[in-house]
Order: sequence, then structure tokens, then C-alpha cells
Amino acid sequence: MLTVAVVGYAAAGIGGGLLATAIAFTPSFAFILLGGRHFDALRTNERARAFLAGAGPAAIGAILGASIPLALALTTWWQVVLLGVAGCSLFVLRRSVVFTLLALGVAGSVLVAAHAV
Repeated sequence: MLTVAVVGYAAAGIGGGLLATAIAFTPSFAFILLGGRHFDALRTNERARAFLAGAGPAAIGAILGASIPLALALTTWWQVVLLGVAGCSLFVLRRSVVFTLLALGVAGSVLVAAHAV
């Protein structure tokens, strides 16, 4: 979604970035706002549960299919270290994704700003 905003900004400035972001987010917000009251009924629907039981492993496969090539494309030692720290934070320490992203984003920014890398 961030890419959509950046491309919109590059094409038409702040207005283009805002418009692109609104267009990208509107369908998901509309889906939640208009269909949210039906979610409890879906939880008890056997067909929906069967679909979600298959969709979970498919989503994990898609994430792995994207993350492995991205991890292999890391070019500097500190990126690999931060990726390892992220893995430990998420899987060993059981920290939240948001906390991990923010903490390691700050750490990477500090390393770059301090010219340590």
C-alpha cells in the first residue's frame, strides 16, 4: 500500500499520493464496514471454515515465497543481523509485529544516520 502512495505522489504530488492511498484502502474499509456484521455467521458456516482452513497454509506459502528471495537479496551485514534480530523478537521473545518493525526500523535508521554501516 505504501508503494501505491509513493507512486501517486511521484505522479501528481501530495494530491496524487492521497488519492492513490484512498483508492487503495477504500475497498478493504468498505468490506469491513459493510460486511462486518456478517462475520459471526461466517464463523459457524462449515464451507467458510473449510475455505479458511485451506487459505491459511496458502497464505503462509505465499509469504515464504516472497520472503525467502527478499532475504537472499540482503546486501550488507547489518541487514542480515537485523533480520536475525527480527526473527528472534517475533518467534523467541514473542513480541508483536508492530513493536518489532518499529524497533528495528529505528535501529536501522540510527545505524545509517551514524554512518556505522
